[in-house]
Amino acid sequence: MMDSTVSQPNHKKLLILEAASKVVLAEGVNRLTLEAVALEAGISKGGLLYHYGTKDELIKAMNIRVMEQFRESINRELATGASYPKAYLLASLSSLQDTEYLNISTSLLAAISNNHAILDLWKEDYSQVKENFNHSQIRRELCLLIQATCDGLWFSRLFSMTHIDADEEQKIIMELLHQLEGEST
Repeated sequence: MMDSTVSQPNHKKLLILEAASKVVLAEGVNRLTLEAVALEAGISKGGLLYHYGTKDELIKAMNIRVMEQFRESINRELATGASYPKAYLLASLSSLQDTEYLNISTSLLAAISNNHAILDLWKEDYSQVKENFNHSQIRRELCLLIQATCDGLWFSRLFSMTHIDADEEQKIIMELLHQLEGEST
């Protein structure tokens, strides 16, 4: 049963985005076609085109959804009383452990490497992250270390360049959490 707080058009858009993610996971971003997404979503291609007129619009919406999911993860941690740097660390750890999220992110980043409009969305998002770090009560150097480490781990994983396994990633993040605890006391 559909949540009554989600409007019908928004429900359809979410259904389409979930279907597109499934196509990317199963077939890869090069096989992402409007036809494949419509088939996976169980709607007509015309129904899909009503919400997303082009493949580029769909990919843009998928990127926005990836950013929103990461912000939602940060907000869940903030709701527990965590500082922004701690929330960012914990959200990063969670995303590194979520294979599906990483696979979709990798495919989307590959698809947008030459799309400056979508890259600008990522830059905007990073600008907000920087602003949030700047407003925290944590030393600037530690905030920079946290952001650079999390981004490095994430991008290394995205592009399969890491020699750091998941256990080591967790230990690195736990060390940074330990340093944050030392800042708070």
